[in-house]
Amino acid sequence: MRLFRLASIALALLPFVPTTPLAAQAHLISRKALIAIVENHKGAVLRYIDAAPDSMLGFRPTKGVRTFAEQIEHAAGSDALIADLAITGSTKNTPPMGDSAVYLHNKAALKKYAAAAMDHTIKLLGGVSDAALDEDIVQFGNKVTRGRALMELLDHFPWTLGQTVPYLRLNGVTPPEYSPF
Repeated sequence: MRLFRLASIALALLPFVPTTPLAAQAHLISRKALIAIVENHKGAVLRYIDAAPDSMLGFRPTKGVRTFAEQIEHAAGSDALIADLAITGSTKNTPPMGDSAVYLHNKAALKKYAAAAMDHTIKLLGGVSDAALDEDIVQFGNKVTRGRALMELLDHFPWTLGQTVPYLRLNGVTPPEYSPF
């Protein structure tokens, strides 16, 4: 009886099984969607910087972790790095976005750095076609489509920025509300 029920369910779901291999299906995400997401990320990181008092830039909740400013640098800078590697294959032409000796200790400079990193990412995304998103590349040693490599922007940034929530709370700051839109 149980086997019959499983077979019935499998047959009922058969029309929903893709008939073409994943690689031949439409790309995973559009360039336009990626740009919208990175623009949202830019707004979020700038709100988090604004929420932090100047005195918090060098704060680290425990020994061995990044300071608040370093975590912000990592969130924004990694978007630029991921996009550069996926789109150009290199970080050789990544423009300087600030002096870490300054922006890790100055809130206005950190905000300028984060905006520049996110703007660079958006500019790179604006120059790639949807068709190019389906091209195979090697990113961090893995053969993936360019679109899949760029989807790392959807994972890494929120994860990294989210790690600053305890930093803010430990300093008596209510973190800005995060919205995916």
